Amino acid sequence: MARQQHAWLGGWASLALLATTSLAFASAASSSFPSDSYLTGNWNGLRDRWQQDGFAFYLNYTSEPMWNVSGGERRGGTYTQNLGLDLHFDLAKLFGVPATRFLVKLAKRDGDSVSAEYVAPSEGGNLFPVQQIYGGQTWHLVNVQLNTTLLDDRLDLAYGRIVANDDFLRSPLYCQFLNNSICGSPKAVFFENPFAFSAYPSAQWGLRARYDTPDRRWTLQAAVYDADINLQGGDPAAPPRNAHGDTWGFGDNGVVLAGELHYHHLRDSKTGLPGTYKLGGFWMNGDYQDLSRTDNATVNGNAMLWLLADQRLYRPEPGSERGLSALGAWVFSLEDKVNFLDQQVSLGLVYQGLIPGRKQDTAGLLFTKGWATDQQHQARRASGLPTQHAETVLELNYKIVLGHGITLQPDIQYIIDPAGTGEIDNAFLIGAQVTIDF
Repeated sequence: MARQQHAWLGGWASLALLATTSLAFASAASSSFPSDSYLTGNWNGLRDRWQQDGFAFYLNYTSEPMWNVSGGERRGGTYTQNLGLDLHFDLAKLFGVPATRFLVKLAKRDGDSVSAEYVAPSEGGNLFPVQQIYGGQTWHLVNVQLNTTLLDDRLDLAYGRIVANDDFLRSPLYCQFLNNSICGSPKAVFFENPFAFSAYPSAQWGLRARYDTPDRRWTLQAAVYDADINLQGGDPAAPPRNAHGDTWGFGDNGVVLAGELHYHHLRDSKTGLPGTYKLGGFWMNGDYQDLSRTDNATVNGNAMLWLLADQRLYRPEPGSERGLSALGAWVFSLEDKVNFLDQQVSLGLVYQGLIPGRKQDTAGLLFTKGWATDQQHQARRASGLPTQHAETVLELNYKIVLGHGITLQPDIQYIIDPAGTGEIDNAFLIGAQVTIDF
Protein backbone atom coordinates (compact mmCIF):
# COMPACT_ATOMS: atom_id res chain seq x y z
CA MET A 1 0.00 0.00 0.00
CA ALA A 2 2.84 2.38 0.85
CA ARG A 3 4.40 1.70 -2.53
CA GLN A 4 1.14 2.54 -4.31
CA GLN A 5 0.67 5.74 -2.31
CA HIS A 6 4.22 6.76 -3.08
CA ALA A 7 3.72 6.07 -6.78
CA TRP A 8 0.46 8.01 -6.77
CA LEU A 9 1.94 11.05 -5.02
CA GLY A 10 4.97 10.89 -7.28
CA GLY A 11 2.69 10.78 -10.30
CA TRP A 12 0.81 13.92 -9.28
CA ALA A 13 4.05 15.68 -8.38
CA SER A 14 5.49 14.98 -11.81
CA LEU A 15 2.18 16.00 -13.39
CA ALA A 16 2.32 19.38 -11.63
CA LEU A 17 5.98 19.85 -12.55
CA LEU A 18 5.35 19.02 -16.21
CA ALA A 19 2.37 21.34 -16.42
CA THR A 20 4.32 24.19 -14.80
CA THR A 21 7.30 23.65 -17.07
CA SER A 22 5.20 23.48 -20.22
CA LEU A 23 3.27 26.62 -19.35
CA ALA A 24 6.53 28.44 -18.85
CA PHE A 25 7.73 27.25 -22.23
CA ALA A 26 4.50 28.28 -23.92
CA SER A 27 4.58 31.76 -22.44
CA ALA A 28 8.18 32.25 -23.54
CA ALA A 29 7.42 31.28 -27.12
CA SER A 30 6.50 33.83 -29.77
CA SER A 31 3.15 32.11 -30.29
CA SER A 32 0.90 29.73 -28.43
CA PHE A 33 1.87 26.91 -30.79
CA PRO A 34 5.52 27.11 -31.80
CA SER A 35 6.61 25.25 -34.93
CA ASP A 36 9.02 23.28 -32.76
CA SER A 37 7.10 20.15 -31.73
CA TYR A 38 9.80 18.61 -29.54
CA LEU A 39 10.93 19.50 -26.04
CA THR A 40 14.63 19.38 -26.93
CA GLY A 41 14.14 21.05 -30.29
CA ASN A 42 16.17 20.51 -33.42
CA TRP A 43 19.60 20.49 -31.76
CA ASN A 44 20.77 23.43 -33.89
CA GLY A 45 19.71 21.63 -37.05
CA LEU A 46 21.44 18.34 -36.21
CA ARG A 47 18.26 16.27 -36.19
CA ASP A 48 17.26 17.64 -39.59
CA ARG A 49 20.67 16.75 -40.98
CA TRP A 50 20.44 13.25 -39.55
CA GLN A 51 17.02 12.77 -41.14
CA GLN A 52 18.31 13.98 -44.50
CA ASP A 53 21.08 11.39 -44.18
CA GLY A 54 18.60 8.60 -43.37
CA PHE A 55 18.29 8.42 -39.57
CA ALA A 56 15.68 9.75 -37.15
CA PHE A 57 14.76 9.00 -33.56
CA TYR A 58 11.70 9.79 -31.47
CA LEU A 59 11.53 9.61 -27.68
CA ASN A 60 8.16 9.87 -25.93
CA TYR A 61 7.14 9.82 -22.28
CA THR A 62 3.50 9.18 -21.35
CA SER A 63 2.03 9.06 -17.85
CA GLU A 64 -1.50 8.39 -16.62
CA PRO A 65 -2.33 9.06 -12.95
CA MET A 66 -5.94 8.03 -12.23
CA TRP A 67 -8.02 8.07 -9.05
CA ASN A 68 -11.15 6.06 -8.25
CA VAL A 69 -13.18 8.62 -6.29
CA SER A 70 -16.53 6.82 -6.05
CA GLY A 71 -17.86 3.30 -6.40
CA GLY A 72 -15.84 0.28 -7.37
CA GLU A 73 -14.46 -1.81 -4.52
CA ARG A 74 -11.94 0.63 -3.02
CA ARG A 75 -11.12 4.33 -3.15
CA GLY A 76 -7.64 5.23 -4.28
CA GLY A 77 -5.39 5.91 -7.21
CA THR A 78 -2.36 4.70 -9.11
CA TYR A 79 0.18 6.02 -11.55
CA THR A 80 1.45 4.25 -14.65
CA GLN A 81 3.90 5.34 -17.33
CA ASN A 82 5.46 4.37 -20.66
CA LEU A 83 8.78 5.48 -22.11
CA GLY A 84 9.07 4.73 -25.82
CA LEU A 85 12.05 5.05 -28.16
CA ASP A 86 11.59 4.74 -31.95
CA LEU A 87 14.59 4.46 -34.28
CA HIS A 88 13.99 4.99 -38.01
CA PHE A 89 16.52 4.13 -40.72
CA ASP A 90 16.03 4.97 -44.41
CA LEU A 91 18.02 2.16 -46.04
CA ALA A 92 17.84 3.80 -49.46
CA LYS A 93 19.78 6.80 -48.16
CA LEU A 94 22.08 4.85 -45.86
CA PHE A 95 22.93 1.79 -47.97
CA GLY A 96 21.23 2.19 -51.34
CA VAL A 97 18.52 -0.41 -50.67
CA PRO A 98 15.61 0.84 -52.81
CA ALA A 99 12.39 2.04 -51.13
CA THR A 100 13.11 0.26 -47.85
CA ARG A 101 12.98 1.46 -44.25
CA PHE A 102 14.06 -0.21 -41.01
CA LEU A 103 12.23 0.43 -37.73
CA VAL A 104 13.19 -0.48 -34.16
CA LYS A 105 10.97 0.34 -31.17
CA LEU A 106 11.75 -0.11 -27.50
CA ALA A 107 9.51 0.51 -24.49
CA LYS A 108 9.79 0.64 -20.71
CA ARG A 109 6.64 0.49 -18.60
CA ASP A 110 6.16 1.04 -14.87
CA GLY A 111 3.34 1.64 -12.40
CA ASP A 112 0.15 0.03 -11.17
CA SER A 113 -3.38 -0.42 -12.55
CA VAL A 114 -6.21 1.51 -10.92
CA SER A 115 -8.61 -1.06 -12.41
CA ALA A 116 -6.87 -3.99 -10.73
CA GLU A 117 -6.07 -2.22 -7.46
CA TYR A 118 -9.24 -0.21 -6.82
CA VAL A 119 -12.09 -0.57 -9.32
CA ALA A 120 -12.48 -4.37 -9.30
CA PRO A 121 -9.59 -6.09 -7.45
CA SER A 122 -11.73 -9.16 -6.66
CA GLU A 123 -11.91 -9.85 -10.42
CA GLY A 124 -8.35 -8.80 -11.25
CA GLY A 125 -9.72 -5.58 -12.71
CA ASN A 126 -12.75 -4.50 -14.71
CA LEU A 127 -13.16 -5.67 -18.32
CA PHE A 128 -11.97 -2.43 -19.94
CA PRO A 129 -8.90 -1.12 -18.04
CA VAL A 130 -9.02 2.57 -17.23
CA GLN A 131 -5.38 3.25 -18.19
CA GLN A 132 -4.43 2.27 -21.74
CA ILE A 133 -0.67 2.32 -21.07
CA TYR A 134 -0.87 -0.30 -18.31
CA GLY A 135 0.24 -3.78 -19.31
CA GLY A 136 3.59 -5.53 -19.54
CA GLN A 137 5.26 -3.47 -16.81
CA THR A 138 8.87 -4.07 -17.80
CA TRP A 139 11.16 -3.25 -20.71
CA HIS A 140 10.29 -4.50 -24.20
CA LEU A 141 11.91 -4.86 -27.58
CA VAL A 142 8.86 -4.16 -29.74
CA ASN A 143 9.06 -3.65 -33.52
CA VAL A 144 12.13 -4.82 -35.40
CA GLN A 145 10.78 -4.57 -38.91
CA LEU A 146 11.45 -3.67 -42.51
CA ASN A 147 9.05 -1.81 -44.81
CA THR A 148 9.38 -1.87 -48.57
CA THR A 149 7.18 0.15 -50.95
CA LEU A 150 6.47 -0.81 -54.57
CA LEU A 151 4.18 0.20 -57.45
CA ASP A 152 4.61 3.96 -56.99
CA ASP A 153 4.18 3.54 -53.21
CA ARG A 154 0.74 1.95 -53.61
CA LEU A 155 1.98 -1.39 -52.24
CA ASP A 156 3.58 -1.42 -48.79
CA LEU A 157 5.13 -4.55 -47.29
CA ALA A 158 5.97 -4.82 -43.57
CA TYR A 159 7.93 -7.86 -42.38
CA GLY A 160 9.92 -8.98 -39.36
CA ARG A 161 8.90 -8.49 -35.75
CA ILE A 162 5.73 -6.48 -36.28
CA VAL A 163 2.70 -5.45 -34.20
CA ALA A 164 -0.69 -6.61 -35.50
CA ASN A 165 -2.67 -3.62 -34.29
CA ASP A 166 -0.23 -1.18 -35.84
CA ASP A 167 -2.15 -2.01 -39.02
CA PHE A 168 -5.47 -3.65 -38.11
CA LEU A 169 -8.37 -2.26 -36.04
CA ARG A 170 -6.66 1.12 -36.14
CA SER A 171 -7.85 4.73 -36.20
CA PRO A 172 -6.16 8.08 -35.48
CA LEU A 173 -9.18 8.90 -33.28
CA TYR A 174 -8.94 5.96 -30.88
CA CYS A 175 -6.16 7.26 -28.65
CA GLN A 176 -7.95 10.49 -27.93
CA PHE A 177 -9.21 8.25 -25.13
CA LEU A 178 -7.36 6.81 -22.14
CA ASN A 179 -9.60 3.81 -21.56
CA ASN A 180 -8.11 0.62 -22.99
CA SER A 181 -11.47 -0.38 -24.49
CA ILE A 182 -10.55 1.55 -27.66
CA CYS A 183 -6.94 2.79 -27.42
CA GLY A 184 -5.10 1.50 -29.37
CA SER A 185 -7.75 -0.97 -30.75
CA PRO A 186 -11.10 -2.39 -29.61
CA LYS A 187 -10.25 -4.57 -26.62
CA ALA A 188 -12.46 -7.53 -27.57
CA VAL A 189 -9.84 -9.00 -29.93
CA PHE A 190 -7.22 -9.44 -27.19
CA PHE A 191 -8.90 -11.82 -24.71
CA GLU A 192 -7.79 -15.16 -26.18
CA ASN A 193 -5.44 -17.34 -24.07
CA PRO A 194 -2.68 -17.88 -25.14
CA PHE A 195 -2.35 -14.32 -26.45
CA ALA A 196 -2.10 -14.39 -30.26
CA PHE A 197 -2.95 -10.98 -31.81
CA SER A 198 -0.25 -8.53 -30.81
CA ALA A 199 -0.60 -5.00 -29.48
CA TYR A 200 2.13 -2.61 -28.31
CA PRO A 201 4.40 -3.32 -26.48
CA SER A 202 4.24 -6.93 -27.79
CA ALA A 203 5.31 -7.97 -31.29
CA GLN A 204 5.36 -11.19 -33.31
CA TRP A 205 6.86 -12.58 -36.49
CA GLY A 206 4.74 -11.54 -39.43
CA LEU A 207 4.28 -10.29 -42.96
CA ARG A 208 1.72 -7.63 -43.89
CA ALA A 209 0.87 -6.36 -47.38
CA ARG A 210 -1.22 -3.21 -47.97
CA TYR A 211 -2.37 -2.06 -51.41
CA ASP A 212 -4.03 1.23 -52.41
CA THR A 213 -5.97 1.32 -55.68
CA PRO A 214 -4.75 3.96 -58.18
CA ASP A 215 -7.66 6.28 -57.33
CA ARG A 216 -6.87 5.77 -53.60
CA ARG A 217 -10.54 5.13 -52.81
CA TRP A 218 -9.91 1.54 -51.71
CA THR A 219 -7.27 -0.15 -49.57
CA LEU A 220 -6.83 -3.88 -49.13
CA GLN A 221 -4.47 -5.31 -46.55
CA ALA A 222 -3.71 -8.86 -45.44
CA ALA A 223 -1.22 -10.40 -43.04
CA VAL A 224 0.05 -13.66 -41.60
CA TYR A 225 1.52 -13.84 -38.08
CA ASP A 226 3.14 -16.44 -35.86
CA ALA A 227 0.36 -16.95 -33.28
CA ASP A 228 2.59 -18.09 -30.40
CA ILE A 229 3.66 -14.65 -29.14
CA ASN A 230 4.72 -15.79 -25.66
CA LEU A 231 5.99 -19.24 -26.75
CA GLN A 232 3.41 -21.15 -24.71
CA GLY A 233 2.85 -23.82 -27.35
CA GLY A 234 -0.93 -23.63 -27.10
CA ASP A 235 -0.94 -24.36 -23.35
CA PRO A 236 -3.01 -21.69 -21.53
CA ALA A 237 -1.47 -22.73 -18.18
CA ALA A 238 2.12 -22.37 -19.39
CA PRO A 239 4.02 -19.30 -18.18
CA PRO A 240 4.87 -16.69 -20.84
CA ARG A 241 8.41 -17.21 -22.10
CA ASN A 242 8.93 -13.98 -24.00
CA ALA A 243 8.16 -11.21 -21.50
CA HIS A 244 10.69 -8.78 -23.01
CA GLY A 245 10.21 -9.56 -26.71
CA ASP A 246 13.85 -10.56 -27.11
CA THR A 247 13.26 -14.31 -27.62
CA TRP A 248 12.85 -14.65 -31.35
CA GLY A 249 12.16 -18.33 -31.88
CA PHE A 250 9.12 -19.30 -33.90
CA GLY A 251 6.26 -20.62 -31.79
CA ASP A 252 4.28 -23.84 -31.91
CA ASN A 253 0.64 -22.78 -31.97
CA GLY A 254 -0.29 -22.12 -35.57
CA VAL A 255 -0.75 -18.80 -37.33
CA VAL A 256 -3.05 -15.80 -37.42
CA LEU A 257 -4.46 -14.68 -40.77
CA ALA A 258 -5.89 -11.14 -40.80
CA GLY A 259 -7.48 -9.01 -43.49
CA GLU A 260 -9.17 -5.63 -43.92
CA LEU A 261 -10.91 -3.80 -46.75
CA HIS A 262 -11.06 0.01 -46.48
CA TYR A 263 -13.27 2.45 -48.36
CA HIS A 264 -12.11 6.08 -48.30
CA HIS A 265 -14.68 8.83 -48.88
CA LEU A 266 -13.08 12.13 -50.00
CA ARG A 267 -9.69 10.84 -48.87
CA ASP A 268 -7.33 13.61 -47.68
CA SER A 269 -9.88 16.29 -48.56
CA LYS A 270 -9.17 19.68 -46.96
CA THR A 271 -12.56 21.13 -47.84
CA GLY A 272 -15.11 18.31 -47.62
CA LEU A 273 -16.01 15.79 -44.94
CA PRO A 274 -13.78 12.73 -45.42
CA GLY A 275 -14.48 9.32 -43.92
CA THR A 276 -12.97 5.84 -43.78
CA TYR A 277 -14.95 2.60 -43.45
CA LYS A 278 -13.36 -0.79 -42.74
CA LEU A 279 -14.47 -4.41 -42.81
CA GLY A 280 -12.03 -6.91 -41.33
CA GLY A 281 -11.42 -10.06 -39.40
CA PHE A 282 -8.92 -12.65 -38.28
CA TRP A 283 -8.70 -16.44 -38.17
CA MET A 284 -6.41 -18.50 -35.95
CA ASN A 285 -5.70 -22.23 -36.20
CA GLY A 286 -3.97 -22.82 -32.85
CA ASP A 287 -5.21 -24.13 -29.50
CA TYR A 288 -6.87 -21.77 -27.02
CA GLN A 289 -8.40 -22.06 -23.57
CA ASP A 290 -11.99 -23.33 -23.50
CA LEU A 291 -13.84 -20.74 -21.40
CA SER A 292 -16.70 -23.17 -20.71
CA ARG A 293 -14.38 -25.49 -18.74
CA THR A 294 -12.87 -25.13 -15.27
CA ASP A 295 -9.65 -26.92 -16.23
CA ASN A 296 -7.14 -25.88 -18.88
CA ALA A 297 -8.85 -27.74 -21.71
CA THR A 298 -8.47 -26.16 -25.14
CA VAL A 299 -10.38 -25.82 -28.37
CA ASN A 300 -8.80 -25.50 -31.78
CA GLY A 301 -9.28 -22.37 -33.83
CA ASN A 302 -10.63 -18.87 -33.31
CA ALA A 303 -12.12 -16.10 -35.45
CA MET A 304 -13.55 -12.58 -35.11
CA LEU A 305 -15.07 -9.98 -37.43
CA TRP A 306 -15.20 -6.19 -37.16
CA LEU A 307 -16.71 -3.10 -38.75
CA LEU A 308 -15.04 0.29 -38.20
CA ALA A 309 -15.99 3.80 -39.28
CA ASP A 310 -14.39 7.24 -38.95
CA GLN A 311 -16.30 10.20 -40.38
CA ARG A 312 -15.74 13.95 -40.29
CA LEU A 313 -19.11 15.51 -39.43
CA TYR A 314 -18.37 19.23 -39.39
CA ARG A 315 -15.69 21.62 -40.66
CA PRO A 316 -16.22 25.34 -39.86
CA GLU A 317 -14.55 26.52 -43.06
CA PRO A 318 -12.69 24.99 -46.04
CA GLY A 319 -9.10 24.09 -45.25
CA SER A 320 -9.61 24.20 -41.49
CA GLU A 321 -8.23 21.44 -39.29
CA ARG A 322 -10.90 22.31 -36.73
CA GLY A 323 -14.17 20.42 -36.58
CA LEU A 324 -16.09 17.41 -35.32
CA SER A 325 -15.36 13.76 -36.16
CA ALA A 326 -17.13 10.56 -35.15
CA LEU A 327 -15.90 7.01 -34.67
CA GLY A 328 -17.76 3.74 -34.55
CA ALA A 329 -16.49 0.20 -33.96
CA TRP A 330 -18.27 -3.15 -33.74
CA VAL A 331 -16.37 -6.36 -33.00
CA PHE A 332 -18.09 -9.75 -33.10
CA SER A 333 -16.85 -13.17 -31.94
CA LEU A 334 -17.22 -16.26 -34.13
CA GLU A 335 -15.90 -18.62 -31.42
CA ASP A 336 -17.48 -17.95 -28.03
CA LYS A 337 -15.53 -20.69 -26.26
CA VAL A 338 -12.31 -18.72 -26.87
CA ASN A 339 -13.22 -15.04 -26.94
CA PHE A 340 -14.36 -13.70 -23.57
CA LEU A 341 -16.38 -10.92 -25.20
CA ASP A 342 -19.11 -11.98 -27.60
CA GLN A 343 -19.21 -8.45 -29.01
CA GLN A 344 -18.11 -4.90 -28.35
CA VAL A 345 -19.61 -1.62 -29.55
CA SER A 346 -17.76 1.71 -29.29
CA LEU A 347 -19.06 5.13 -30.36
CA GLY A 348 -17.19 8.39 -29.95
CA LEU A 349 -16.93 12.06 -30.87
CA VAL A 350 -13.72 14.09 -31.17
CA TYR A 351 -13.77 17.86 -31.66
CA GLN A 352 -10.56 19.64 -32.61
CA GLY A 353 -10.41 23.36 -31.86
CA LEU A 354 -13.56 23.51 -29.76
CA ILE A 355 -12.37 26.56 -27.81
CA PRO A 356 -11.57 29.70 -29.86
CA GLY A 357 -7.83 30.28 -30.07
CA ARG A 358 -7.04 26.64 -29.18
CA LYS A 359 -7.14 25.12 -32.66
CA GLN A 360 -4.90 22.14 -31.81
CA ASP A 361 -6.69 21.10 -28.62
CA THR A 362 -9.10 18.16 -28.84
CA ALA A 363 -12.14 17.19 -26.79
CA GLY A 364 -13.43 13.62 -26.71
CA LEU A 365 -16.57 11.77 -25.64
CA LEU A 366 -16.70 7.94 -25.71
CA PHE A 367 -19.28 5.20 -25.14
CA THR A 368 -18.17 1.56 -25.07
CA LYS A 369 -20.08 -1.56 -24.11
CA GLY A 370 -18.86 -5.14 -24.14
CA TRP A 371 -20.99 -8.28 -23.69
CA ALA A 372 -19.39 -11.40 -22.23
CA THR A 373 -20.08 -14.73 -23.92
CA ASP A 374 -22.47 -17.23 -22.38
CA GLN A 375 -19.80 -19.94 -22.55
CA GLN A 376 -17.99 -18.69 -19.45
CA HIS A 377 -21.15 -18.83 -17.28
CA GLN A 378 -20.92 -22.59 -16.75
CA ALA A 379 -17.30 -22.49 -15.66
CA ARG A 380 -17.80 -19.57 -13.28
CA ARG A 381 -20.85 -21.17 -11.66
CA ALA A 382 -18.89 -24.39 -11.16
CA SER A 383 -16.15 -22.35 -9.50
CA GLY A 384 -18.62 -20.56 -7.23
CA LEU A 385 -18.14 -17.22 -8.98
CA PRO A 386 -20.80 -14.78 -10.20
CA THR A 387 -21.38 -14.85 -13.94
CA GLN A 388 -20.23 -11.90 -16.01
CA HIS A 389 -22.57 -10.20 -18.45
CA ALA A 390 -21.68 -6.71 -19.70
CA GLU A 391 -19.66 -3.63 -18.81
CA THR A 392 -20.12 -0.07 -20.07
CA VAL A 393 -17.59 2.77 -20.17
CA LEU A 394 -18.33 6.49 -20.52
CA GLU A 395 -15.35 8.82 -20.94
CA LEU A 396 -14.96 12.57 -21.35
CA ASN A 397 -11.65 14.38 -21.76
CA TYR A 398 -9.90 17.44 -23.14
CA LYS A 399 -6.35 17.40 -24.52
CA ILE A 400 -4.45 20.67 -24.10
CA VAL A 401 -1.53 21.15 -26.49
CA LEU A 402 0.93 23.19 -24.44
CA GLY A 403 3.66 23.45 -27.06
CA HIS A 404 7.21 22.08 -27.24
CA GLY A 405 5.85 18.55 -27.58
CA ILE A 406 3.93 18.59 -24.28
CA THR A 407 0.24 17.79 -23.84
CA LEU A 408 -1.91 17.69 -20.70
CA GLN A 409 -5.22 15.83 -20.89
CA PRO A 410 -7.67 15.89 -17.94
CA ASP A 411 -9.96 12.86 -18.07
CA ILE A 412 -13.04 11.48 -16.33
CA GLN A 413 -14.49 7.98 -16.70
CA TYR A 414 -17.64 6.31 -15.44
CA ILE A 415 -17.66 2.49 -15.39
CA ILE A 416 -21.12 0.91 -15.29
CA ASP A 417 -21.21 -2.59 -13.75
CA PRO A 418 -17.42 -3.05 -13.40
CA ALA A 419 -16.37 -6.59 -14.43
CA GLY A 420 -19.97 -7.28 -15.47
CA THR A 421 -20.89 -9.30 -12.37
CA GLY A 422 -23.59 -6.99 -11.04
CA GLU A 423 -21.88 -7.08 -7.63
CA ILE A 424 -19.54 -4.06 -7.87
CA ASP A 425 -20.82 -0.50 -7.63
CA ASN A 426 -20.47 1.77 -10.65
CA ALA A 427 -17.12 3.56 -10.49
CA PHE A 428 -16.29 7.22 -11.14
CA LEU A 429 -12.67 8.07 -11.90
CA ILE A 430 -10.71 11.25 -12.52
CA GLY A 431 -7.17 11.69 -13.72
CA ALA A 432 -5.07 12.86 -16.61
CA GLN A 433 -2.58 11.93 -19.26
CA VAL A 434 0.67 13.80 -19.82
CA THR A 435 2.76 13.24 -22.94
CA ILE A 436 6.18 14.65 -23.80
CA ASP A 437 7.87 14.27 -27.17
CA PHE A 438 11.58 14.89 -26.78
